[in-house]
This record gives sequence, C-alpha cells and structure tokens, in this order.
Amino acid sequence: MTKSFLLLLGILIFGNVTAQTVCLTKSEHDAVSKTLAKNYIPVETIIDPGFRTRQPGFRTIDEMDPGEKKRFELNEQFGKEINRMLKQANLLQDTTCYLIVHLYANADGSVRQVHYEFGRDFTRMRSDSLATIRLKDRIGPVLCQWFSTYHFPVTGDQPYRYTSSLAIGKIPSKRKLRRGPGIMATLEEAEKTTRPDTVKNLVFNTLELSAIPEVIYRFPNLEILDLSTNSLREIPGKVFTIRTLKQLNISGNPLGNEGLHVVRNKHLKVLNIQSTKITTIPKAISRNRRLESLWLGLNDFSGGITTTPLRRLRRLKDLNLYRAKLEELPGSISRLKRLEVLDLYYNNLRVLPERLCRLRRLQQLAISNNKLNELPQKLGRLRQLQVLYTHHNFLGSLPASVQKLYYLRILDISHNVFSRVPDQVSTLPNLEELDLSHNRLITLPTELTQIQTLKKLYVRGNPVSETKTVSTSLIKELEGNKTEVFY
Repeated sequence: MTKSFLLLLGILIFGNVTAQTVCLTKSEHDAVSKTLAKNYIPVETIIDPGFRTRQPGFRTIDEMDPGEKKRFELNEQFGKEINRMLKQANLLQDTTCYLIVHLYANADGSVRQVHYEFGRDFTRMRSDSLATIRLKDRIGPVLCQWFSTYHFPVTGDQPYRYTSSLAIGKIPSKRKLRRGPGIMATLEEAEKTTRPDTVKNLVFNTLELSAIPEVIYRFPNLEILDLSTNSLREIPGKVFTIRTLKQLNISGNPLGNEGLHVVRNKHLKVLNIQSTKITTIPKAISRNRRLESLWLGLNDFSGGITTTPLRRLRRLKDLNLYRAKLEELPGSISRLKRLEVLDLYYNNLRVLPERLCRLRRLQQLAISNNKLNELPQKLGRLRQLQVLYTHHNFLGSLPASVQKLYYLRILDISHNVFSRVPDQVSTLPNLEELDLSHNRLITLPTELTQIQTLKKLYVRGNPVSETKTVSTSLIKELEGNKTEVFY
C-alpha cells in the first residue's frame, strides 16, 4: 500500500488526523468510495430537504424551490472559484475541459478528502491524450494545494460529500436563440426585418456588445430589451426615450457608478442592473418615475446604501438586493411605502431595522443567508405578508407579533438554532408550508395539527427526526389533515 492510501485509511477509521487534505487517485478513490459514502451524508440533505421527493424535470431559477435554488447557486459559485484560482495561477490559457470533483468535507466545510479527474474538452480531446495528461500534470498539484485551504460554503452537524461536474477554462458560447411571436434575437434579423412594427422583444444578450446597436431604435412597439451579459460601459439616455419600452435588462455589463444615463420617463416598469459593478444606487434611477421592479443585486454595497434615489419611485413594488454584500439595511427603507417584495438573500446583515415593519404592503420578505440572531419585534405589523424566508441565519425564536401575520402562507425558518417550535406558528390561520428543517428540535407540539390549512411540513435534520422520535399518532393526524410530512 502507498503511504497516502494508508493515511487515507487512518482518516476513515480515526477521523481527521491531519490538516492536509488528502487528494485521492482514481484507484484509491474506487477502493474506498463505498466507505466514504457511508461516512459522509449527501450535501443535498443539508441544503435541499425536498430533493428526494421533488418531481423531476427542468425548472428555471425562478421556478425552483429555495433548496433547489441553493444547490444551483452553490454549483455556480464552486465552478467560478476554481476557474478564478486557475486563471490567477496562469494555468488555463486557452484550455477548456471538464473537471469532475468528488469532495468529502468536515461539518465546517473544510475538505478532508477529494478526488478529481479530467473529462473530455469541447474539442473532444480524449481523456488519455497527451494534451490531457499534460493538463493533469500542470493543474493537479495546484488543485490539491488549493483544496487544503478551501472551505466549501456549507456547514452542518456532520461530515458531508459533494460531487460536481464543471467546465474549466474558456467555454465557447452556444447562445440559445429565443424564438416566438414578436421576438428577435440577432442583430442580422433585426436589421433585415421589413415588419419592425411586429417586434416587441429584442434579446441581444451575450453578444459581446461594447456599444448600444442603433438598430434598437427602429422598432416602434418595442416593450422588452435584453442587453445583459455584454461589454457595455455606458447606457445612453437615448435608450430611455423609447416610449413603448417597459422592461430593460442591462445586468452583467461593467457600467460602474457613472455608466447609467437616464432620461426622465413614465413608461419603464422593470429595470435590471444586477452585476454591473456599481457600489451605490445611481441617482439617475429616480428619473424612471413609474418603475415597479428594480434589481440591484450581485453588486458591492458593502459601503452602505442610501434609499434617497428610490423615494421618487412612487410605484416601486419589487426591490432585489440579492448578494449585494450589505452590512446594514437603512431604516429609510420604510419610505418605500408600496413595496410588496423585498429580497435580501445572501448578505451580511446582523440586524434588521424596526422601521422595516412600516412596509404595510409587503407580501414577500426574503432575509435568508444572513447573520441574524433575531427579527424585529414589530414584524406582525406586516399584515399583508404572505411569504417569509429566514433560513440559514442564527434565529432561536420569533417575535410574539408573528401571530398577527394573518395571511402568511409560507414560513421557512430552517437551518437556524430553534430548540422548540415557536408557539406563534400554530396560530397562523392560513399557513400552507412550514419548514423547520435542520434546527435543534427534540419534539413536535401537537398544536401543529390545529393548522388546518397546512399542506407541507419539513422537519428533517432535527434530533426529533434523526432519532425517529416523531410521534406516530401525530404524523397520522397531520396526514389525516392532508399535510405531507417530510422527516
């Protein structure tokens, strides 16, 4: 036996006896894969409780359940981090290939063992070709060292495993053309059409555009313009003079704080400026007087934000600040009186301002994946709230006022530190989904059967489910109420 294989057997038997990640060869991994599968739970059981019962089939990210969306985002993040590291090490150059990773992590996300292998590239290079062998020789040692310091962004109560097949290097774009009545997706057909009056949707994403194509101005009935994921550094005011334009997507362009020039208008309703390298909310936003939906996420607002540019948006209903590196949410958010949806997923918020509870029209609040220890005591003032996502925080209780959330349909408090089910939950008269997964619950109260509207109850990843102490009679009564219980 090799020295590394003996070390691996020691780790499997005695635990993590060394801080150095063990990088397994194919033969070593094949020899111990069954043992590893027993000792490490699938990462899906931590981040996506419904993965075993979900109906198969394709879903867009907007259609995904929270757990399914989390899995998708983790895969994207993992691939980007590996590509970024290899690019910084000047190892990729023009190489493109598939990398298959089998990762075995401690509960805190540190990597204990890992096995990776290279698959075919997009030019159909054989996995045993000389070029692939050279690629392995260059990248292999760097990957192994990187995994020794890498922490996978999931924590749980026990070690877990994660498998991913991802592309590394420069991936040739295979742009899928959107088709349908009133849609055009190429510059060529936009220039040649003899019926510009029939076009309502221009999809010019991922075309490596560095300037706005003049052809967009020849469509008198244009309603939707998608210029996302290009190389645009400036959006001129002329774009906002298209009087029929209702939706504009310019996400994924390097605009920076000075690249957006808006002409005052009363027609634009939806604006997406995610991932545009802005660090403040552009003042020009306020010129879109009838804007209803504004997406600002995937930017760096770690320096804080001011809502002043948004106060003139009297019709703003949907505000997205997803993964915006927010450290603090200003109390002035309360001035956006018409907000119905507020997305604060994946930030660094430790507290929410009480003034947030003045948003009386709010219907959906997403504050998951932050660092919250408590929620505002006056949360119950959000009388119109229907959906509340708070998973992946550090919550151990809910405010007493939660019982006033008469219209609440979905409550997700999974992946927190609750040791008992909050009493307020059983008083919610319209609750349909309750996710209590991955907390510290040792028992379930019989009061849950009083929620006659409850359709789905998730309790996986709690002591009460792991020790199989869930009362059979309680489960039967819940199921008798047509409640699906996942435990």
